[in-house]
Amino acid sequence: MEKGYAVFISGDRVSCMHCQEETGISLRRVNKNFKIQNVFNLKDNPLCCFIDFADFNQIELMNIVEHLEQFASVPVILYVNGKFCSIKNMSDGFSWYKGRAGWNTIASSMTGISSPKKCNNWRLDFETKLELAACGNENVLILGPSGAGKTWAAEEIHKKSSRKNSAFVNASAAEFNSGLIESQLFGSIKGAYTGACGTKGLFEEADGGTLLIDEVAELPYPLQSKLLRVIERRTYCKVGSTKEIPFNCKLIFATNADIKTLVAKKKFRQDLYYRISQLKIELPALSLHMEDLPHLAREFALCCGVSCSAAALEKLEHKTWPGNVRQLRNTVELASTSCKVHGRTEILPEDIMPDD
Repeated sequence: MEKGYAVFISGDRVSCMHCQEETGISLRRVNKNFKIQNVFNLKDNPLCCFIDFADFNQIELMNIVEHLEQFASVPVILYVNGKFCSIKNMSDGFSWYKGRAGWNTIASSMTGISSPKKCNNWRLDFETKLELAACGNENVLILGPSGAGKTWAAEEIHKKSSRKNSAFVNASAAEFNSGLIESQLFGSIKGAYTGACGTKGLFEEADGGTLLIDEVAELPYPLQSKLLRVIERRTYCKVGSTKEIPFNCKLIFATNADIKTLVAKKKFRQDLYYRISQLKIELPALSLHMEDLPHLAREFALCCGVSCSAAALEKLEHKTWPGNVRQLRNTVELASTSCKVHGRTEILPEDIMPDD
């Protein structure tokens, strides 16, 4: 068993996945009928034990907590719907803590819990998910702030997949014509509407390859139900036709919106959210992984045919990056132009333009 893991006791796989997303800890899920000695008599003891509160009645919960205290010297945490409660807090008003911040509040009082946070290991998690996305046919949802590299990640998935020799179609829902969205997605037949002469849609263009629908949260609510049916059936109808056309393309979706909040506000369909996020990849802001900046800057410089001096890298590391990786790339590309204008092949600090 890997170090820095926790046990999650539940029959619900989805609940376990949600808990893992909140905590960043690798979880080993076991069912309610597990044997304690088989789970906890391990060389590397778990950091803690989560119990899915919704999966137990009061008597079952009391019994399992009693057994855990007897056989395992690990903290026991109740979990339900994104909320955490330490067993120690049960006598003090049954205090629940919501979400990631709530988990951090509880974890701060436990020895050794902070080590497996995914913030320092996001690249390993990211690269693993890229490989999974490329190998499978699951729908992928890429989340992250503007400029974090969502389109690049989608392109990497395509390049690593068996579809790499077929089309990669990149479309932004924010740029769709409000009156022609269905036609743009699914195509139309001749005479479907005034002026229609028969067109290909994005699904047809991407057949055999990969279709990226960026800014998916911008899709109008009425169209979301139609997209859900298309994804579930893997068929679509052109505008003006009732003929079902099968499609075979990898579907990737991306957004910089807080899509969970949109779901809660009923501005984005919950069933569509779960359908498009079979595999979810999250990209952090550049400010949260500044250790990667030197490598990224060197790569961008190399693509421009120049190198980046240590002094230039130091200057880049002291800048703020609200535009994230895209802003860094633009900055390095501009610096490389300045470098070449002055007859050099190495970017110096004076080549880097000041912030506006």
